[in-house]
Amino acid sequence: MLALLCLAMPWGAAQAFDAYVQQAEAQLAQAAGATVEVEGGLIHDWSSEAFVPGRTAEQVLAVLQRYERYGEIYPEVTASRLLAREGNRFRVALQLKRKKVLTVILNTESLVEYEKLGEGRWRVLSRSTKVEEADGGDHGFLWRLNAYWTVTAEAGGVRLQCRSISLSRDVPLGLGWAVKPLVRGMPQESLAGMLAATVKALR
Repeated sequence: MLALLCLAMPWGAAQAFDAYVQQAEAQLAQAAGATVEVEGGLIHDWSSEAFVPGRTAEQVLAVLQRYERYGEIYPEVTASRLLAREGNRFRVALQLKRKKVLTVILNTESLVEYEKLGEGRWRVLSRSTKVEEADGGDHGFLWRLNAYWTVTAEAGGVRLQCRSISLSRDVPLGLGWAVKPLVRGMPQESLAGMLAATVKALR
């Protein structure tokens, strides 16, 4: 069995992530596609979009807010629970299973805010408040996970734009063959899978 070094999240990586997110949230409309090295970690910033014909912004929100059924909608989600709701603010818990060479199960909690920007236009801001490996370890596969959706009604349908910003460990020397696919490749693939699953649920 492969033994991986446990690595607590470095303070410098957390500070770099917070600063990066603050700047990114001021420019959410900007498309992204990068992995940025910071002290003790990697920031993954990816965006994707899709147009769904014949659907409305309200139907998209109904899918995104169906937290108790996320396990039926999203392949990576193995358990989900709505912890609290206050108006357009939701606190949710999701268990995520990520598999690529290695299998990692993560227990996460997030604060999700829905903002109406205008008629038929919404922004959804999901910020992680807790990310823990289910077995109690901390190998750094994922330390933070934020997602930002823009939902816009257009002629004939609705446009979905999603941007994901996450923080993980860097790839340690000697373990690249096992860890690299998870920490570098998985964020982009997870975003694409999440968007595809949302579109499928709308259809």
